[in-house]
Amino acid sequence: MITQADIEYMRQTRAELVAGRQSDITLIYTDGGDKDPITGEPIGGDSGTKPAVGVVTEISSVVKFDRFLENGIEVEKGDIWLSVPIGYLADIYEKLTQVKYDGKTYEVLSKDKKGIGERNRAEFVGRLVS
Repeated sequence: MITQADIEYMRQTRAELVAGRQSDITLIYTDGGDKDPITGEPIGGDSGTKPAVGVVTEISSVVKFDRFLENGIEVEKGDIWLSVPIGYLADIYEKLTQVKYDGKTYEVLSKDKKGIGERNRAEFVGRLVS
């Protein structure tokens, strides 16, 4: 059985493991507006930004081919995978639409909250927009 002390130990260990691997990113989210009744995409509303840090993996450097499926999402060369501490995006998780990294903008294709015992991060796939 996982105790609260175990969860705290895992949180501290994770922070140490990713400390030197994190990059500055900007989270872009939609604030307000409605959802399209058919597609579920946001309609209207304003965009907000929030600075954050996360572990960024450029997909093209990981795979030897141009496309593959990851959790049902077709991942292509040029896409990125991000792992962001939940504290940066807990309040905007459902509104998150894009991420800026290294001067480029990426559309969020999929996102999942992760962690053992309690959610400590969110992982998502981003597709290059600009």
